[in-house]
Amino acid sequence: MIRHALLATILLVAACRPTPVPQTESSVASSAAVPVAAELPASLEDDGNDVAFWLHPADAAQSLLLASAGTAGLEAFALDGRRVAHFNDGEFDYVAVAEGFEFGGRTAPIVVGYDRRDGGLRILTVDPATRAIGNAGARVLDTGGEVVGLCLWRSPNSGSQYAFAAVDGGTLQQWQLFARGDRVDGRLVRSIPVGAGAGYCAVDPGTGTLYATEEAVGIWRFAAEPETDAERQALDLVVPFGRIAEEVKGIALRPAADGQALLVASDVAAGRFLAWRAASGEFVGAFTLAAGGGSDGVEEAEGLAITPLALGPGYEAGALAVFDEDNGEEGGNVKLVGWSAIAAALGLPAATPSDPRQLPASSASAVRPTVETEPVPDYGDAADDPAIWVDPRDPARSLIIATNKKRGLVVYDLDGQVLQSLNDGRMNNVDLRDGFPLADRATTIVAASNRTKKSLSLYRLDPATRKLVDVAAELVPTGLADPYGLCMYRSAKSGRYYVFINDSEDGTFRQWELAATGGRVTAKPVRDFTVGSQAEGCVADDDSGVLFVAEEDVGLWRYNAEPDGGAERTAIDTVEGGRLTDDVEGLALYLGAAGAGYLVASNQGADNYAVYRRAPPNEFVGFFSVVANDAAGIDGVSETDGLDVASGAPGGGLFVAQDGRNISPAERQNFKLVPWAAIAGALGLDGAPPR
Repeated sequence: MIRHALLATILLVAACRPTPVPQTESSVASSAAVPVAAELPASLEDDGNDVAFWLHPADAAQSLLLASAGTAGLEAFALDGRRVAHFNDGEFDYVAVAEGFEFGGRTAPIVVGYDRRDGGLRILTVDPATRAIGNAGARVLDTGGEVVGLCLWRSPNSGSQYAFAAVDGGTLQQWQLFARGDRVDGRLVRSIPVGAGAGYCAVDPGTGTLYATEEAVGIWRFAAEPETDAERQALDLVVPFGRIAEEVKGIALRPAADGQALLVASDVAAGRFLAWRAASGEFVGAFTLAAGGGSDGVEEAEGLAITPLALGPGYEAGALAVFDEDNGEEGGNVKLVGWSAIAAALGLPAATPSDPRQLPASSASAVRPTVETEPVPDYGDAADDPAIWVDPRDPARSLIIATNKKRGLVVYDLDGQVLQSLNDGRMNNVDLRDGFPLADRATTIVAASNRTKKSLSLYRLDPATRKLVDVAAELVPTGLADPYGLCMYRSAKSGRYYVFINDSEDGTFRQWELAATGGRVTAKPVRDFTVGSQAEGCVADDDSGVLFVAEEDVGLWRYNAEPDGGAERTAIDTVEGGRLTDDVEGLALYLGAAGAGYLVASNQGADNYAVYRRAPPNEFVGFFSVVANDAAGIDGVSETDGLDVASGAPGGGLFVAQDGRNISPAERQNFKLVPWAAIAGALGLDGAPPR
């Protein structure tokens, strides 16, 4: 039954792949032979299977190789093969090293190992002076099952360090590691389904791509950021649908600054190693490790490790370390090969050494939420769009009015507590404007797109009770197949109030004018235009009469917001050839004085936010991402649909975003609150005072 399930998985994936690449004897024979440069002493108990490089913080020549020794613990070897340390407090099967971890008032590499005796991950350190291995963990991180693969990665967006542990049964656990005083602790942030044979893994630090093996199936790719979908893509498969003979074991990645990182995998049944360009998946070639330097060759490789750091003579471009389980008549050991020899055998350009101790720069500045709302009551994709109301008399009493597109509207206070829930239909987007003349008083009017009734829903906000009251004079059918995105506009030219609502199916926008009639509100259509394809996010600048529109797969546009504005538009940024990643979703404006301020867009495909200057030509400023606030116990934000910004909110402004993946702890969707000052500080924004 297991074999049949594996075959079904392979067939399913193969249906999405190009022509299968069958395995043949000739292709194995054509593998280039690379001689082993050196080997380490045999494992003390012949019970190990993994290897990792520990890079000395100051002197690369003093770096070490760490090898798991099972019941014998963990061994450390100098590059010349001398065993220099032995940690026997545990039974270690897998080992990995993270560079530059900050804890206990210092920055140092940490070692993460799976200790089968204690049934979890152990955190260790190596003293650079004495090379002694010691415990650094606050506790054993209980994995709840046997670990069969381990790799580490540090997010350039958040700076968080993660450990990926493949657990017997088919899942890959992602643990966030963090300092707790002078110790290191961790918490499980998500579990990624891989398959029954899940095993070794590696992460490309440049792209944030996680590679994981399913032993009898192939190699999968995932996004390593925890705030992303755990969707998998095949890099390569077993025959007859790929190049891997029967099973794949150890994998390792050689990072490269030019984006040409290489992934190497142990093709065990064929007794060889396969290499791919990690980003493109292009197959580079195969090689074997033959006898050389007084060492035998490698036939059955388990764990692999690669460093691009120059380690000295013979290893000027780094090295590949392989745990050789079948080490002749001796116990398993580690074999070393200079990377230059591998590059030459594969016909690759001379490899340039680099320093993996230096993190790649982030493409987005990181900010952290300070408050999160209660989750919406519905599972799945439910929360969508927020609108912020600032109480002019007491900004601390301000509100967030948000949509639950499975049942209605929710009103939150600034602590994220629910004050009101309205189950009036599947509301998708919401917006508001102050000062609407209703029953002889200035009123805050709230509009929402109602997909259940295919109508425009209208409310007033009672500032005393901080609740919404329906004020629609009658049902306002939109005439659209699927009312979707919505935003409001108050014309500085005429003083009139408008609502823009669009159709999810064809990108049609319909502009409605609102009017007061006997204490109720009516609406009439005054303009139609089409953006060309699906759009949702929009925001209007009341002062300048500009309507900003996000065409999801295309980019950002600037329109005239007046009812006679026509269909003429100006491009601000694009997906194809521009800075944005589809889908482009929610839009909001931070209103500064005298026309200053910023346009913020949800760059959903990249899980970050793009910021532009409010005034034409809407110059791009930068990206920011909302990452986890560990101290407050709030996870980051990803897959954002709707967002809003209020410059008059407490503390100089407030940013609110829908969190499409509320992962830690795993809960239904909600909204996260970030002080605007944090965003302004991260991006170095102008100190223009809020309006």
